[in-house]
Amino acid sequence: MSPVDRQALEARAERSLRRGELSEAFSLYRQLVSAFPEDTTLKERLAQLEASIQPAELLSPKANFRSEPDDAPRSDTEQAERLAAAGDYAGAIAAYRRLLTARPDNELVRERLAELFDLARAAAPRPSAPTASREAVLGELLSRIGARKRA
Repeated sequence: MSPVDRQALEARAERSLRRGELSEAFSLYRQLVSAFPEDTTLKERLAQLEASIQPAELLSPKANFRSEPDDAPRSDTEQAERLAAAGDYAGAIAAYRRLLTARPDNELVRERLAELFDLARAAAPRPSAPTASREAVLGELLSRIGARKRA
């Protein structure tokens, strides 16, 4: 593993830990420790994480998922994530912008906004040729075909 890959993996592990994605952070730290068994800092970090995690937290989040009624009170972050999960990236981005306005120093919100912008860009429909020019091209093609048949 290159130093750049290691830094990226450590950053992902820390981000997962800050977000509360403990099972993800745990597996990433285990990868790091297996790749760098001589690094005591990584071993200590993994041991601290292992000591603080409850067994149920290591399960897949989908296994622990319990559907809540739609009228259940939600935080602004939960509401934004719910919109993002439903594919409403514009709504999620607006909700996260409101969160960022309330707490401009929150790095996690900034990171999530960047991720949502990337997702929205990838999901956006590709622009196509205007209808008028498509009709003109189709008409030109049909006239060429007609001219070949006559000849």
